[in-house]
Amino acid sequence: MSKGERVDRIHNSLYSEEELLRRLPEIDAIYVEDIRDAVIRTFMRGCPDYFWERPSSSSGKYHSVDERGKHGNWIHTKRVFAEYCCISESWVELGAITPEQKEQGKAAALVHDMMKYGWPSEQNDHTVNYHDEVAAEVALHIGEMDDDIVRLIATHMGPWGEGPNPETRNEILLHTADKSAAREKNDIGIYYPAEELLDEWPDLTIDEVEDGEAI
Repeated sequence: MSKGERVDRIHNSLYSEEELLRRLPEIDAIYVEDIRDAVIRTFMRGCPDYFWERPSSSSGKYHSVDERGKHGNWIHTKRVFAEYCCISESWVELGAITPEQKEQGKAAALVHDMMKYGWPSEQNDHTVNYHDEVAAEVALHIGEMDDDIVRLIATHMGPWGEGPNPETRNEILLHTADKSAAREKNDIGIYYPAEELLDEWPDLTIDEVEDGEAI
């Protein structure tokens, strides 16, 4: 039995769904209700507090300066979501992925690095290369996410992780969005940054969304 199957809930400071949506309003841009609800459940029950505070890179390599600092993992997650949404729009129009697969990819983009430092009980000081597998376990056993989304999360690291390599078009798309968002010089705009992010990083590029515009 995996640790994910044994863990009922990861204790965190998320006290309401409203607070979660303040931090990650991108969740409201998931238009399939079951998928949106699964993302909320995964964060409320499974997101460790370190997700919001710690860098996306603990080595000082890779990633942009802001992603290597305070709130860096949170910022990176928002950038991956924005990059995935941008690219997936044309992939849907091309018929390469379906509209529902796009919604699955949005969900996976938000959850993919949730466990970047492993299980909280491990108290790791550095990111772990098996975070893809741990996040997939959380999504499956704590968040009760569909298998396709779990697989997207498990494959997002490709050859640099412990999970399987991406094979489907959507898996390759999410992996590509993640790698693109992790580049050192990064101007990918993010949607609706919370006050904490702008206080720490006032020069963040913001992607404005027009009313009625699909993400």
